[in-house]
Amino acid sequence: MHYYQYNAEDLAADDYFKEWVCAPTPATERFWQDFLTDYPERYYQVEEARRLVVGLQEVPRVAVSDEQVHQLWERIEGSLERAKVPRLGRWPGRAWLAAASLVLLLGLGWWWQVPSVPPLAAESTPSSADWTEAVNNAGQPLEVQLTDGSRVLLEKNSRLRYPRAFAGTCRTVYLTGEAFFDVQKNPQKPFLVYANGLVTKVLGTSFRIQARSQDPDVTVVVKSGRVSVYADKPSPTQDPEAHGLVLTPNQKAVFQREQATISKSLVEKPSLLIPSRPLRLFVFEDATAAQVFEALEKAYGIRVVFDEEVMKNCRLTLNLSDEDLYQKLEVICKVLEAKYKLIDGQIILYSHGCDT
Repeated sequence: MHYYQYNAEDLAADDYFKEWVCAPTPATERFWQDFLTDYPERYYQVEEARRLVVGLQEVPRVAVSDEQVHQLWERIEGSLERAKVPRLGRWPGRAWLAAASLVLLLGLGWWWQVPSVPPLAAESTPSSADWTEAVNNAGQPLEVQLTDGSRVLLEKNSRLRYPRAFAGTCRTVYLTGEAFFDVQKNPQKPFLVYANGLVTKVLGTSFRIQARSQDPDVTVVVKSGRVSVYADKPSPTQDPEAHGLVLTPNQKAVFQREQATISKSLVEKPSLLIPSRPLRLFVFEDATAAQVFEALEKAYGIRVVFDEEVMKNCRLTLNLSDEDLYQKLEVICKVLEAKYKLIDGQIILYSHGCDT
C-alpha cells in the first residue's frame, strides 16, 4: 500500500515514519519532505501521526507489537462510535482521536519499540517542529513574516506552510501557488522552498516562485542574489542539488514536472539592478564594444559573451538611456552589424568585427 493511502494510525505504526520522527537522516528527511510536497493534502495525517509518536516517548517503554497498536485504535474508534461523539471536521476529529489514544496508552503503559532518542532531541529536529499555514483567499497579496526576518508575499489562491520557529540546519517551507520571497541572509542556515517537486535553495536573496497545482511547470524568477534550483528526488546515493542549476538576477528556471527537467533562460523584461539615477552609464562616446557590454553586465547582472579579439576595433557613440535591455541590444547590433542570441540565461553576440 502506498503511503498516500495511509491514515495516521498506519503512519504511526510504520518503522520508516518513526525513524524520520525520532532519528531523522538526510535520506528520510528528503523522502518525507518530497511526500508532503507531492501530497500536501496529507499534511494533517502526517502531523497527527508525528504528534502521537513524539507524545508516546513520555510513556514507559514496554514492547508492544504493531498488531496491539491496531487493536488499540479499533477499540478507541469503537468507543467513539458507541458514544456518538460529534465530529467537527476531519482534522479536529482525528486530533481528538489521537489525543484519546495517547491518554489510553499512558494509562495502560503501552509502548512499541522506536529508536531511543530523548523527547527534547526529537522536538529539536526540523521534522518535529510545530508548523503553521498561511492561506490567501483574498484578492490582494498577503504578507507573511517569518521568525528569521524573512518576508513572503503570498499571492491569491496560494498557501505557505512553515515552522513557527526554524530549527536544525535549514530553514524549510512549503509553497503551493505563487509567492515572492525576500529572504534574510544567513550563510549558516540555507533557506529551502519545496514547491511541486522543485527545491529552491538560497542563503539570502529575493525571488518569485509560481507553483500552482494545476500547472505542468514550476517557475522561479530571481530578482537579486543567487539561487540554486533542483528537482526534489529522494535518493540516498546522489545529491539532487548536483544536478540542478544556479540562477542569478534576471534569470528564471522552468521545471517541467512530468519530465522532471529544468531549463534556464532570461526573464521577459530584465530590470536594472542599479538605482535609476545613474543613467549616464548608458551614454557612450567613442566607447569600445567591451566597455559597452561591461556596462550592460553591470546594469542587468547578465553575462554578455563575445569575441573580444574579433571586436577589438568596434567603437560606439550612443545614448541608450531610454531603452530597455532588448532595445539596447537591437540598437547595438544594428550599428555593429552583429546578431545576438539568448542561450542558457546569457547574451551571446555574433560579429564579423569592424574595419579599422
